[in-house]
Amino acid sequence: MRAVGDVVRGEACLFGGIAICVVLRPEGLAANNGMSYYGVHWLTVTPYVGALVGAALFIRRGLRGAAAATPAPEHVRRMADVFVALLIGIVLTPYTLGGAVDWAHRGLGAALFALQLVLGTRLVAWAHGDTLGVAFLLVQLGGGILAAVFVLQPDGLLIHGEATFQLGFGLLLVRVLPLVPSRAPVAGPPGRGTDISPATT
Repeated sequence: MRAVGDVVRGEACLFGGIAICVVLRPEGLAANNGMSYYGVHWLTVTPYVGALVGAALFIRRGLRGAAAATPAPEHVRRMADVFVALLIGIVLTPYTLGGAVDWAHRGLGAALFALQLVLGTRLVAWAHGDTLGVAFLLVQLGGGILAAVFVLQPDGLLIHGEATFQLGFGLLLVRVLPLVPSRAPVAGPPGRGTDISPATT
């Protein structure tokens, strides 16, 4: 399934780019500024932008490609487009500018997490509560809770929560996208079907 391949490529972009950032500036793991820490330092800004933009574009393509097989294709396509817009917004609002820009950055991040949770929940429901899908949704939720606990604190594990959340989301997509049933076929107009009633005598 091409959509799954796109999701895998998107996750590879995200975690590969962030891994490069961590190698270049390992102190970011303890800075409690999340992945965004790497977007405000010249040494890591390029792999950071590549990680987020690559993930946004590949996952969007995967979601839009899989949308036709879902019960609500237009809704999934819109969510995929909003997903890209939110990630690009996060890239364009470095928190170090402070004030309204910092709060916009936080708001975009919160909206992104909410969208991913809603989308993940719907996909799992459409996959009839697949056990692994539910497990990955719980991983995603756990990462989101961890990130939420530390997002307004000076020290903590924000980046660890974000990474756990995104890993859970990626694994969920890979697992459930092939399981989501297509919409029921629309019945044709009366009189177009084959008459299978018994003949009268």
